[in-house]
Amino acid sequence: MITFLRIFAYLCIWTTPLQVAIVVWGIVIVATTDYGILSLTGIEFFTYYLQFFMVYIDWAYTWFWNPYLDFVIAIPIIFTTAIKVVFSTWLGFWILGRMK
Repeated sequence: MITFLRIFAYLCIWTTPLQVAIVVWGIVIVATTDYGILSLTGIEFFTYYLQFFMVYIDWAYTWFWNPYLDFVIAIPIIFTTAIKVVFSTWLGFWILGRMK
């Protein structure tokens, strides 16, 4: 179990640059297009900029509650990814700190 937690903590920390890149990408899209910070939602971002993820989103709609997914995907991508950056990095460092 300790090995799993250590791998999970490092995964949380190592994905931080990727998540920061998505936040910066979202800010660039907002700055260069007609999208606003609140109008660039997750579904808009995936539909127009990361189309290969649409297969997984469509699959998720077959397994999960559709109104819940509509709500989650309709949240602005910049806010959700920024929150995930802070939380996953904190969680990774917290797990590693507890394992010493």
